[in-house]
Amino acid sequence: MLIQILLHTPAWVWVLACTLLALGLWQRRARQVRPRRLLILPLALLGLGLWSMAPGFMALPWTAALWALALACSTALGRRLPAPRGTHWLMASRQLHLPGSWLPLVLIVLIFILRYLTGVALTLNPGWRELAVVQGPLALLFGALSGVFLGRALGLLQLTRPTMPCHGPAAVDLA
Repeated sequence: MLIQILLHTPAWVWVLACTLLALGLWQRRARQVRPRRLLILPLALLGLGLWSMAPGFMALPWTAALWALALACSTALGRRLPAPRGTHWLMASRQLHLPGSWLPLVLIVLIFILRYLTGVALTLNPGWRELAVVQGPLALLFGALSGVFLGRALGLLQLTRPTMPCHGPAAVDLA
């Protein structure tokens, strides 16, 4: 049965998986990022989570509130994550230097696997779309994972806005 599921998975799903994996692996290396670019991947994965939950929201509208609550709480938590050691704002180029991190890859893989398994499970068991015992935990998981990723990006974005004028060197070490 597993082989049949894998064989009947549309090709675009595997292209998406490879793309997301490449993006996650790319985040393992040190890089300079413009502030606006920090939000692109978290917002894309937030959209993937919403797309995954849309049928559940239609069947059980209260799950949308549960998802939003999990998103808000985990975004707040993600914003409080410490910046990776070596993170610093490069004033001259107006970019944030980010050291490599495994966290984005882990979150990307978790969101993709959850989305894939949810799609398979709901295809095999369409009645699960209307079961609170299925949709409630999914709403919590998708909201929480998306929120941590979004919160981390928002926390890093805050580092690009100095709280006081800086007259010192061109780079500020935030670690």
